[in-house]
Amino acid sequence: MKDSPLKCDFPETDLEQQLDTRRFRTYGARLASPPAKRVKGISDSSKDMDHGVAYINERFMDIRTAFSILRRYMLGIVGLFMMAVLVLMWVVDQFYSEALIATAAFFVPVWIGFYLFEVFFPLTLPVRLDRKEGVVYVAHRGTFYRIPWDELEVTFSYNWQYFGSGVMWEKQYYSHLYLKEKYYFCGTAPKKNLQRKRISSYFKEEHLYRKWNFIVRYYDEGVAKEDVKNLSGINYESYKESVNNKSVGILILDYLSVILFMPSIIWWKFAPFKYRWPKEVEAIFGKANYY
Repeated sequence: MKDSPLKCDFPETDLEQQLDTRRFRTYGARLASPPAKRVKGISDSSKDMDHGVAYINERFMDIRTAFSILRRYMLGIVGLFMMAVLVLMWVVDQFYSEALIATAAFFVPVWIGFYLFEVFFPLTLPVRLDRKEGVVYVAHRGTFYRIPWDELEVTFSYNWQYFGSGVMWEKQYYSHLYLKEKYYFCGTAPKKNLQRKRISSYFKEEHLYRKWNFIVRYYDEGVAKEDVKNLSGINYESYKESVNNKSVGILILDYLSVILFMPSIIWWKFAPFKYRWPKEVEAIFGKANYY
């Protein structure tokens, strides 16, 4: 299949070619900053952006990276799938004895395995955007970078994903943030002059741009009135505040829906294994660790 450039009007870049090693091939890399500007014709609203934000106030915003976003939904998706399979096998069990037991013997350990993964795999830190000082803090494999917003290099790119024997291909879109040795702040000294960190990953190009536009709008204008409502479920503390005034019946249904569809919101509050910002960053923001 022929590669085609991204639709956005940003300039092409060869930043990826400068990397020492490339984990996977991407195409059509477009430089979104510097200077950071919004993609024309795309919304900058925070609507449906709660998955990509861990915390927000007028001073700073913690932005979840692609892997954290995947983990946020993983337990809910796995749980619903497992429950659907077991219910189906219960129906089959009415006609074929022991079908449910045989299925449960395989699926229940796998289900438990996903939860154990969440228990023992540490929660990674988000990217922290500090509006007051005009810098971005990035944690990457024990190294902490402090990048001036006006020098931040972010690219949009894509690659082809293969979905089956029917030769079904689909573009997956990415935004990457580039980390240079000169922005080293604290922690383990960087082993390479240039590295990249994936911020977003979507199968719809517009979603990639919407998240970026929201980030740029937040930096330029701060927290908008709509953000309070749209981002009410970004973490457990904000979720509790948003349901304080609801009746007992609605509150129970609300918590059940969260437990079924998004248990990570609650689990991440109490998870024992978490990476934390170093004392150099805590000296600036206090002990503010969000996931």
